[in-house]
Order: sequence, then C-alpha cells, then structure tokens
Amino acid sequence: MNVEDSEPIRQLHKVLAELESLARSTAGKAGDGGADLVGQLKDALASARSRLQEAERTLQREAVQGARSADEYVREHTWMSIGIAAAVAFLLGALTARRE
Repeated sequence: MNVEDSEPIRQLHKVLAELESLARSTAGKAGDGGADLVGQLKDALASARSRLQEAERTLQREAVQGARSADEYVREHTWMSIGIAAAVAFLLGALTARRE
C-alpha cells in the first residue's frame, strides 16, 4: 500500500491545495498589510507541505521495514507461522459457526 493513497493523506493534500489557492486569490486583493499576511500564509503552507511530504516518506520507510521484518520472521519460523495461521483460521471458523 502506498502512503499517498491513504484517505487522510489525500485529504491533507486537498486542504493544503485549497489553502494555497485561497492565498493566491487573496494576494491580489489584499492591501499592503494584507500582502504581508498572505506572504506569511504562503510560507506556512509551504512549510506544512514539506513536513507532510517528510511524514509520508517516514511512514513509507517504516511500512517497508515492517513488511521486511514480518517476511524475515515468517521465513525463519515457517512452521510456527503456519500453526498460528491455522489456529486463527480455526478460531474464526468456530466463531462464525456459532453465529449461524
């Protein structure tokens, strides 16, 4: 799964894009004091976008590392992994059979 595909990340990107659009449209309408405020808003948005991208990269690295660790564990403990999977499947089967 790609980090950029998650719904919260997409929503954050959308909010940042809308705020940047608002800042651009306000820049021409603001007076001298407003222009400084718009400039500060643009700087804050650029910083937020940069932090969001860094968080995405960090999450992606951690997800890949977690997947590699799980893969290593399963390869090193194959029979234990098969036993755990069988036990979970049995429990799920027993729980669904009780409901019916």
